[in-house]
Amino acid sequence: MTKEQTILANNLQACSQRIEKLRYSLQKNTALFPLTPARLASLTEVQEESIDALILRYSQCVSMMQDQLFRGIAYLEQEDISDKSNRDKTLLMEKLGAIKSAEDFGTAALLRNKFSHHYPEETIDRLERLNLVIDEAAFVVACFADISGYLQRKGLVAK
Repeated sequence: MTKEQTILANNLQACSQRIEKLRYSLQKNTALFPLTPARLASLTEVQEESIDALILRYSQCVSMMQDQLFRGIAYLEQEDISDKSNRDKTLLMEKLGAIKSAEDFGTAALLRNKFSHHYPEETIDRLERLNLVIDEAAFVVACFADISGYLQRKGLVAK
């Protein structure tokens, strides 16, 4: 295995660990959704922290896939992405077959970005974003499985 393959394999393993934590958070929080304004206002501190952990894990997984896995795949596929936007990298991953839909991954990344810029006075907008996170997190878990399968099929990481 080359140095680059080792780095990608290590990044894949790290992302896999985050994905498992995301799965746990999904399972733990699914019953709280969909949130309504009344339900949001009545969440306990423990429930709020649990939802915060879900959001953090979701955001970490999207970032790791975009920043580490996509970059490693592009390098091993001999694709120059040094001047590419995240959108272009995502389109490349779809073209290569690592992910099924660049548009859907773009939606996941957009939601991640919106979570990083939330303001307390935007309660209705925040509520809408929170209600999206369950489906989007399930998509991210499935997308990671697609990427893992792609890497194994192509022999880019050891099975």
